[in-house]
Amino acid sequence: AAELQEEALREDRGTTVSLTSPQKRPRRLYTEDEVEQLVVRRSNVAMQTMQTMALHHSSPLLQETFTPNDPVHGLMHLPSIVKVVVDTATFQRMRQIKQLGVCHFVYPGATHNRFFHSIGTSFLAHEMVKSLRQRQPELLITHRDALCVTLAALCHDLGHPMYSHMFEVFIHDLGRERRRVAEAHARTRGNVDAHAAEGFEVEQYESWTHERASVVLLKELFLELKEPLHAAGLRSDAEGDDFTCILELIDPPKRKLETLLETHRLKEEWASVIKGRPVEKAWMYEVVSNWRSGIDVDKFDYFRRDAFHLGIQRQFDHFRHIGGVKVLNDEDGVPTISPPDKHKDALREGLCELRKVLHRIAYQHKAVKKIETHMIDILKMMDEHVRVTGRDGAKLRMSEAAVALDPVAYLKLTDTLIEARLLEREDPKLEMATAEYENRIVRRMLMRLVGDWDVPRLGEEVMPGVSRPFPLPSAEAVASGVLECYRQCAHTHKPEQPVQDVLAADIRCQAANFHYGMGAHDPISRVLFHSIKTNTRSGFKVDIDARPLRQKLFVFWNPSPERRTDELTLQRLTMAFNNWADLQIKLHVAAASTTNSSKAVSSPPKQKPSSTLGRATRTLKIQSSCPLDM
Repeated sequence: AAELQEEALREDRGTTVSLTSPQKRPRRLYTEDEVEQLVVRRSNVAMQTMQTMALHHSSPLLQETFTPNDPVHGLMHLPSIVKVVVDTATFQRMRQIKQLGVCHFVYPGATHNRFFHSIGTSFLAHEMVKSLRQRQPELLITHRDALCVTLAALCHDLGHPMYSHMFEVFIHDLGRERRRVAEAHARTRGNVDAHAAEGFEVEQYESWTHERASVVLLKELFLELKEPLHAAGLRSDAEGDDFTCILELIDPPKRKLETLLETHRLKEEWASVIKGRPVEKAWMYEVVSNWRSGIDVDKFDYFRRDAFHLGIQRQFDHFRHIGGVKVLNDEDGVPTISPPDKHKDALREGLCELRKVLHRIAYQHKAVKKIETHMIDILKMMDEHVRVTGRDGAKLRMSEAAVALDPVAYLKLTDTLIEARLLEREDPKLEMATAEYENRIVRRMLMRLVGDWDVPRLGEEVMPGVSRPFPLPSAEAVASGVLECYRQCAHTHKPEQPVQDVLAADIRCQAANFHYGMGAHDPISRVLFHSIKTNTRSGFKVDIDARPLRQKLFVFWNPSPERRTDELTLQRLTMAFNNWADLQIKLHVAAASTTNSSKAVSSPPKQKPSSTLGRATRTLKIQSSCPLDM
């Protein structure tokens, strides 16, 4: 006790010499109560350290004997229990799921998978908790806390199906189609109860996420690995429910937490929302899936890993960030992860802007969007005929296996399943899907780009004096609007040539959002920064450097392969898209300058074909595969 007392006094009096000043920091006198508190604090830390060392010595599963070599992070040291989880069929399945879906058809190097991304994320989470544990012993981070965060990071992507995020778009498309059918049946039959039942089923498709699947598969994994997880120290007791904690770390109730944060009730009502850990450990819920700002180890890994395999020479120094963050209480007394204020620019340029760059030049590249649209068409064709065997021998469609979250059938939804069935050419029922894959993907007969439009933001010259952002229209509204303009003004461009019919099903529209991870909000404004010199805390509620959201509309024409070379029709469609976009801006500006804005938007004036429709009257940022000046 005497040694601890002397050590505590030396530490808190700051008897070390400053590197910037030859003088020592001023000494202060401590009361007996203060000395006693320091001794108790250091004694608790020493006791925890000894318990942790004893536990590590007694449990081989916690020793860092799993050392995979990663081309991104180098040699990684992880607890042995991580290898136990990795060596299961549920986890090994992620070897068959590419991290970037179909992006490798545009960037051939992007063939990396979810398997190594998950291990890399686990490594970064493990390093962050170790760093905090070493630098802030007062946090009393237990081995169970560290293990929960490490395993949550390891298993956060277990639920990704084939082609990663593209499959979610496929499921949501099926949901929209089912809703249209259900509404048509309800109008025909007038049966409210049947419509309600169909609506519940549709809702399952429309709200489906891979995080929900991750939770289901992880629960199955908990049962499979019950003994080794228990031997590693995971429990459900008065200290916390470790298994619930892991599930919550992967998929936290973000909307509820954000509402409580905004209303300053988070500390008081934390226990009503989060069951795995008390509010004193709230910072743990910002490591893997950061509900506050989205700045977490998942993004640290996939930003660097994706850039590496895409050949993009740009990266964020996440190890510097991990080594600099602290856990501090926010204004409501809730512990949060706080980086040094000098890291703000690095977070802005190295992380937030990098996300936008990756989305703009890779994830949502126009060719990637084309291939994704073709692959979704192919998946819809295959879903009618391909069946996977689920629990109790049930034969399920791929979409049914995903929505029902059948733990047996879902494990079979991998890239390998689709590619094998398409390439083997043995099932006559898949002849249409196979031909579509051959023409569109293999032979590269992709749909044509009518135009991609950078939707104007507030303050840009095309929307002078407008205080409301431009509302992004639905895909159906864009397609129908472009077709209407095409029918009205196609003959004004090269009128000596006949106008070809364009089917509504051949016009495809997709929206792309380029932002920092929180839509129109700036993640930096949600971060509590601290000064390493003065220990003050601050935030950046408004940052003039922030440009968080840029939206883009892609409009494609998907003709039959023999009509792909019809450049005149493509030019006329591009002209129609320009005219439609210009009309939307006119209506939006007019609505902003009149009191009856809703009427102005809902009842736009009908266009009349004239020579002025040949070109858009505003300078809109629209690009096309076949510009009008060709």
